[in-house]
Amino acid sequence: MRQLLALLTLTLLTWTTEAQFPFEKYPAISYKNFNDWQLYDRSEKEKKFHHTLSIPDFYADNDTLTIQLTSFTNNWDSSFIRIFKNKKQIQKFFEPMGFSPSNMFEPIRVADINGDGLSDLKLIVSYNGTGTACLNVRIIYLFQKNGGEFTKISFNDMMDENKRQERDFDGDKNFEIITMNLRYYGDHSYWLFNLYNFDSDGLLNVNWKDNYPIMTQFLLRDNFEITNKISREKMKEFTLILPEKFDKK
Repeated sequence: MRQLLALLTLTLLTWTTEAQFPFEKYPAISYKNFNDWQLYDRSEKEKKFHHTLSIPDFYADNDTLTIQLTSFTNNWDSSFIRIFKNKKQIQKFFEPMGFSPSNMFEPIRVADINGDGLSDLKLIVSYNGTGTACLNVRIIYLFQKNGGEFTKISFNDMMDENKRQERDFDGDKNFEIITMNLRYYGDHSYWLFNLYNFDSDGLLNVNWKDNYPIMTQFLLRDNFEITNKISREKMKEFTLILPEKFDKK
């Protein structure tokens, strides 16, 4: 009986180890999550919603960061992101995405994503689609600069409940951002993965770091293997210089 249990345990561990995408062998970033969003419903009188969240001691000088997301019921594709330091507004960004009570269920993720010693912010916002479209999300990064202000980077992506993390491919502490898109080629659909790093100009495609992009066939079951139906050289033609619907402020 003990031998049977040991064999089953070993089999399950083997499945768990193998059931992953190739990029999951690299170290994943570690976030601090903050999810105490405060909703201010001004929809009846002002046609807007505010979602506000504060993070005490965010800055190196122990100042508080507050982020406020404002969307308008008569134009869901036009929102504003306001950044406050100790209740004083220091920045305001336009964002082509709507923030509503139905899609503001993800936390703000905090980590030093680009390895410069400053904490950055990441937000995942669902488009609330159905079917495969339920995976459609807007990814918003706020990369902190010296002085406490941020550079905003946002784009469209596809993501399941595993909430794909950034990975450090080369040990430089500047975590690679991995995007996922659905592509149709040769009578099949494929998941396409590209790699990016943040730099002063925004996002830089770094597929060269590990022979990316890679593609896995879309099947009605979990599939993590790089397809052998498309050559690795052919996959390079699917490189995205920037992610879809990319925006920088």
